[in-house]
Amino acid sequence: MISYSKVESNRFNINVHRGVIEDNPINEVLEYARAFSPDLIILRLSATSIENHYQLQQIENYQVLLTDALVYYQTDFTKFDLKEIKNNLEFISINKDNKVELQNLVPIIFKEYKNHYFANPILENKLISEGYIEWAQNYCSDEHDDKISWLIYKEQELIGFATCSFSTSEKVCEGVLYGVHPNFAGGGIYTDIIRFTQNYFKKLGFEKMIVSTQLQNYAVQKVWQRENFLINKAFYTYHLNKIGTKNTL
Repeated sequence: MISYSKVESNRFNINVHRGVIEDNPINEVLEYARAFSPDLIILRLSATSIENHYQLQQIENYQVLLTDALVYYQTDFTKFDLKEIKNNLEFISINKDNKVELQNLVPIIFKEYKNHYFANPILENKLISEGYIEWAQNYCSDEHDDKISWLIYKEQELIGFATCSFSTSEKVCEGVLYGVHPNFAGGGIYTDIIRFTQNYFKKLGFEKMIVSTQLQNYAVQKVWQRENFLINKAFYTYHLNKIGTKNTL
């Protein structure tokens, strides 16, 4: 299903719509583009329908860019014994009073990380980086019923963060965005964040956890596999730029 994205439209100052389509996608996309004519359509199409993706080229007045491949992993808490963290870390719930701490941390963590937005030349890099901050801060624990996040400290130094979403009715949680300061990379901190969030939700009665990342992010996928996550689906991300669209900021 495709719909208007207010957050991204405001960020990039263009009319952005987005959607995820798991079945045969082409007719729906064709009809939507003709009906609404967005400046940018961000699509995630299931890898299982790849034989039809070329048909996106049939959409008139749009440039089609393949911008990334997204992979999803899942683990079932009922089938594995979870492990305890190894480092001496403190996890502090993020709320409206301390979420400002992310403003300096997030740009440092994601300085070199490139997602699908960076593959689109009409989107300004500075605005993309600001989007990471906005995304992370949107998971404040005291502002949502289905989101939670933590600041992570080691010896009283802020070294990372974690954001998660969850569905109590479905007993499924998702590790949405995790980050470790580059000065602390390689010490098992990221693994400990995975283990902490797994244990947190299992103790609350959740049964499954989902994580996702760009295909080229090999390092985290190695950690997930060691922590009993298995790949279970994948999507290709396409950006459809309406011909002549420019960022007007």
